[in-house]
Amino acid sequence: MSESIGLYFGSFNPIHNGHLDVAHYMKSNAPFDEIWFVPSPLNPHKSGETLIPAETRLNWVQKAIENSSDFRCKNDEFELPLPSYTYKSLTHFSKKYPNKSFGIIMGADNLHGFHKWQNAQELSELAPLHVYARPGYEKPMEPMPFGAKWYDAPLIDISATQIRDLLWNEKPIDNLVPSEIENQVRIFFNAKKNGPELIAH
Repeated sequence: MSESIGLYFGSFNPIHNGHLDVAHYMKSNAPFDEIWFVPSPLNPHKSGETLIPAETRLNWVQKAIENSSDFRCKNDEFELPLPSYTYKSLTHFSKKYPNKSFGIIMGADNLHGFHKWQNAQELSELAPLHVYARPGYEKPMEPMPFGAKWYDAPLIDISATQIRDLLWNEKPIDNLVPSEIENQVRIFFNAKKNGPELIAH
């Protein structure tokens, strides 16, 4: 029987405790042997968002999960053409790891706009969608769109935008980002506060 992997795609701009809480919940409640965090250098659905440089975001994800035996960080999208379309990434993973089966972890907000994703129907057939509840998004009526499976995960009202705003305004981010990277995040934003606008590398 193939090992089941939950692919957790995202900008992780920056990674925060909400991401980790979701990953722990899905590991416990979804049929996954491991959760793979897949940072996106350039997410086509967030092209207007101010991005922390890609290598910095990748490094923070690696550090945030390094002590979790059930989590892995994969940098495959850094080796693929940009922007990072999930369908192309999944095709890549399926070829690279033929002995593994994949599912996609996403929030209810992403399911709401999933029909706009590249090759959405085929994507959902290749890798089942495992959708966790998000504040402000109702559970869709049955049958679930794209055959998705819904999880009533605890509603976590933390966003990367909120964290960046707090940092720019020199306000505390206690308990919002993993302790392993909190100092690095603070130092990075302090250094950038009077510097050029953040862009993706």
